[in-house]
Amino acid sequence: MTTGPTFSPERVAGLRSGSLSEVRAALAGLPREELAAWLATPEGEDVLRTAFERMPERYTGGPMDGPQTARWEVERPSADTVAYDIVLTEDTCDVRETGTSGDPAVTLALDAVSFVEMASAATQGMDLLLKGRLHIRGDVHLAMRMESLFGLAEPGEPG
Repeated sequence: MTTGPTFSPERVAGLRSGSLSEVRAALAGLPREELAAWLATPEGEDVLRTAFERMPERYTGGPMDGPQTARWEVERPSADTVAYDIVLTEDTCDVRETGTSGDPAVTLALDAVSFVEMASAATQGMDLLLKGRLHIRGDVHLAMRMESLFGLAEPGEPG
């Protein structure tokens, strides 16, 4: 079992909240190394899985050429990768176990800290891509639409 830093109940509640502003507040002042170590724990893994489970709530939809599968691979040092297939249509977002949806149109691979930063709009995907923290295989156009499809605000905006 992976052990990591212990965070205050308030910080954990913020990370679990699903509110963009509360997650960003919980991230404030937290060193990447500490967050990475915590995300490698079972509690951290649960937060990552919850973020995926909440994706349909945030999905705003948009034009699609039929169902599109985006595979997310969230890497955690010293722990298993958390991966899901997100099947998108114009109106729906279905979160599935990886590999149950056929070949993905795009695969997005990034470290757990970068995923939390992107999912909370604390950092934009393009910034992560330019820093080499986000790796895209497949349909780059679909990858670039992810933030708008999930209604993620620009960093610093309420959410």
